[in-house]
Amino acid sequence: MKNLSKIIFRYLVSAFFMILLTLLLNVALYVVLGFRMVQATSRSIAHIRIAAEQFLPLEEGFALSGEGYAYLEEHYVWAMMLDDAGKVIWDWKLPPTLNHPYTAREIAVFSKWYLNDYPVTERVTDYGLLVAASEPGSVWKQNINDATGVIEFIARMIPVTLSVNLGLVLLMVFFWGVRFYGSLRTLERGIQNLSDQTPIQLPEKGMTELLARQLNQTSALLIRQREQLDQRDNARTAWISGVSHDIRTPLSLIMGYASDLKEDPSLPEEQRRLAGIIKQQSLKIRQLIEDLNLTSRLEYHMQPLRPAPLKPSGLLRTVVSDFYNRGLSDLHLIDLYIDSAVEQITLRGDRALLTRAFSNLIGNSIRHNPAGCTVTVTAYPGRDDDEVCFQVSDDGPGIPREVIDALINGLSDTAKAPHIMGLRIVWQIFGAHGWEMRFTDSNTIHILGKDQS
Repeated sequence: MKNLSKIIFRYLVSAFFMILLTLLLNVALYVVLGFRMVQATSRSIAHIRIAAEQFLPLEEGFALSGEGYAYLEEHYVWAMMLDDAGKVIWDWKLPPTLNHPYTAREIAVFSKWYLNDYPVTERVTDYGLLVAASEPGSVWKQNINDATGVIEFIARMIPVTLSVNLGLVLLMVFFWGVRFYGSLRTLERGIQNLSDQTPIQLPEKGMTELLARQLNQTSALLIRQREQLDQRDNARTAWISGVSHDIRTPLSLIMGYASDLKEDPSLPEEQRRLAGIIKQQSLKIRQLIEDLNLTSRLEYHMQPLRPAPLKPSGLLRTVVSDFYNRGLSDLHLIDLYIDSAVEQITLRGDRALLTRAFSNLIGNSIRHNPAGCTVTVTAYPGRDDDEVCFQVSDDGPGIPREVIDALINGLSDTAKAPHIMGLRIVWQIFGAHGWEMRFTDSNTIHILGKDQS
């Protein structure tokens, strides 16, 4: 809502300054035009006045000076002097058709308008009426006569009209701004619902019709995609669950019979050893099935977390002691280092899942280093009081780069991709707790544990 208010405020401010700038430009244009018109009229009056001053009196009549002829040549096309009776008593380049006496009526007409399409300017001198003509079409003449009251009324109405126009424009800007604000609010709610994965159907009208249509199309597309993904995920989950259920019973029988054969003293030693191998591999198959079910539940958020207070130091000791209690090979060694400050820290998390995650990390190091290695598990306090940093490393050849890339990029186990199910479960468990897991190098995994509240 605050962002929309900023948008509308900036829109109104911009519109106001645009209107103000337009008005100022118009006023400036009218001032310039008025000044040019006044200036042109003043020049016309000045030209005829200067031309009239160039006439010189003689003993018998008058004459135009040489400078006067040059001035007429520069500004006019012809000129004549009329006496009080309207007779031409002097002329310069006067067309023959115009060289005739003029009545008072004719003089009155061309003094206000044109003389045979020539715009003329008149000047009363001591010798008569000087008439000078400009090129046809070079001067526009208009005679305006109006009552003083009308002129005063027009002068008073100009600012009133400008104010009314400005008010109407501002009102229209505000009206369209309110409509625009309503359209933007509708779009904002639609985008918010879209981000919350809620179906939307915005009204496709007004200034935002195109955007609303595109958002509706995007919502429909996302709904179809989500339905397709849900169908695929449900089919995958059902398939995994069904296969796991179907395998569990025969696998239990195989493990039971293998255990009986291994413990049967009447069988030869070699057959008992083979029965032990069958049991051991059956345990691996069961573990793989459990991993498959767990990673499927974690991926689709079907595995509920049961957070409870736990001591990270106690959890690590339990994990390490379990490996030794199950019979750790003499080729493998687990070193556990816990900072004394960690003993006082309590985190909330799902103990079973976190135990599974750390067991997988240590078990991976042992399983992928059959020739022997030393696994080092370290815990020390983080920057905040509710953080613990864990580090699991070994001195083996390290995790292949393609495995790390496949895990970080979210690749699944395929025939061409490396097998990463064990590490993926660890990644998913820590991610479900909001913990951060990263690879500082191929031999070291760093985990930042935070309180799961």
